[in-house]
Amino acid sequence: MLAVEFPGDLIQDLGAVFGAAVALIGLNAALRDVYKRTIGRRRDRYRRLARLGTGAQLSFFESVLGEPPAIQRTVVKKDFSEYLASDDPRYQEGVDELQEVEYEKAFVECIFIDRDYFVQTISDEEGSVLAFSVTTRTSRFHPVFQLPHNIGWKERRRWERRTGQVFKPLFRVRLGQTRFAELDYRDPDEFTGPHFKAWIGARSFSYSEDHYYGNPGYYQTFVFTTSSNTRPPGGISNLSGVIQEANGEEWPDRNRDDQRDWKDMPMTQAFRRNSAITTYTVIGVGLRLDNYPTRFFGPHGDEVRTLP
Repeated sequence: MLAVEFPGDLIQDLGAVFGAAVALIGLNAALRDVYKRTIGRRRDRYRRLARLGTGAQLSFFESVLGEPPAIQRTVVKKDFSEYLASDDPRYQEGVDELQEVEYEKAFVECIFIDRDYFVQTISDEEGSVLAFSVTTRTSRFHPVFQLPHNIGWKERRRWERRTGQVFKPLFRVRLGQTRFAELDYRDPDEFTGPHFKAWIGARSFSYSEDHYYGNPGYYQTFVFTTSSNTRPPGGISNLSGVIQEANGEEWPDRNRDDQRDWKDMPMTQAFRRNSAITTYTVIGVGLRLDNYPTRFFGPHGDEVRTLP
């Protein structure tokens, strides 16, 4: 058998090259880590938040966000409602075709805390995330969320050929900057107003609008909020005037017949033009909006004020 003998200096040179390559790999990893912790921190956080979605396991959120939740607790929805299918043993023949039952249902709420954002998750007992919220905490952190997500030029061209229209997302929201009125893509003269809920407490406030886009939105519900979870740019506008015009905390409210038409609510319209969205919420197909187990989208300020 032929044996090949390498010169000693060649072996030393190869060892040096290999050692240098290993050192460069290690240096590159160290530099990348430093970048993510310094000037590239926000870009890294934007990338992480863009990966979140309903239906994922809570453990996936932990791996993407880089640490376990700071707060985890069980929340109970006492009036959780469910529509019964005809093959459900609780379904009663000969009664209304659409039957609904109410019962208590437990969920797990988790709150992840970063110096730039909060992430709230609502998951079931198996750890599947049914809904999540992202809240900006600082005036310099502005993650962007849009639907559909960013697509390449090929997909855009395919969209344009199929629809005959220039591609335009259903919404594009930059937290801390986008105003509520920017969600309105239709003719202002035909816009009849959003569905919203608003309230003011002793130390807190919240205003939320929900939007449902059907199949293009993957049958999810999207909620946009400004609240005392973070300091809105320019401060909070006249939210008490909104509640006054709505004659309550919800508009329109199907249980009331004393609410005004949208055209007769100038303070609410001004509020939406001046107020920036600071929390973005996605509610998956496994959870109806009226079954959302907490009053707040994102953490309540009192929950997190003792944490940095």
